[in-house]
Amino acid sequence: MCGVTNIDWSQKRGIADEKHWNKFVPTAGGELVAPRIKRQGVKNADYIFPHAKVVVEHKLLQTEFAHSKEILKKVDDLIAQYPDGQPDTANPVLRDGLIDLLVKPLQRIVNSANRQIKETKAELGLTNWSGILLCVNDGFRGVPPDLVVKIFGHILAKTSYSNTTALIYLTNHYVELPDTPYAVLYWHPLYSPDASHDLKDFVDDLGRKWRAFGSEHGVPMDFSEERDHVDLSQMSVITGPKRNTPYFDD
Repeated sequence: MCGVTNIDWSQKRGIADEKHWNKFVPTAGGELVAPRIKRQGVKNADYIFPHAKVVVEHKLLQTEFAHSKEILKKVDDLIAQYPDGQPDTANPVLRDGLIDLLVKPLQRIVNSANRQIKETKAELGLTNWSGILLCVNDGFRGVPPDLVVKIFGHILAKTSYSNTTALIYLTNHYVELPDTPYAVLYWHPLYSPDASHDLKDFVDDLGRKWRAFGSEHGVPMDFSEERDHVDLSQMSVITGPKRNTPYFDD
């Protein structure tokens, strides 16, 4: 997290792209999967963590949505109908419209990751390993974090994904909360009902290591905090030099 002062945090970015994750994973006890795959045509996931028996697939929301430009245009057009409202706080008609537009493309992302994790486990003989989808949002600002998290949570709850036990939603742009003066790169895990405590501990530890890696590599981060619960309905994407909501220090 970073202090919201006179800096325009909307122009800042984290380093959650695949290039930096490729560098980070070996420092956290993991490996890149690609060097282990010998057969052509295998649609593999990106990383494995042998000590935790975990397979991870990295998805960049923008890259996946680039194949759905019509959807992106519909999202922009829908939001443009409510220029005075924030989709994270305002009109339920807008929220329902965004949900209708986003459920299918987000479901495709989960489906694709689940297949890649499944193929990786089968190819490498990783019996009883857990799978994690790491979904990074890098600048897709039109939809608030709570809406994306709710849709992903609904998808995981309503569909049986035997190979995807958890999903991590990570913003690579900064967001804000009304109860803190800091700009935040947000890490939010979601779990299927059969996720083990060991998997949850692994995800928490991975998040701590990721923050440390970001700090070591120049990501602005002068404050770091873990919370058991965050009211996502109060979180908003930073879109300019000023806060979306006022912060009052008690």
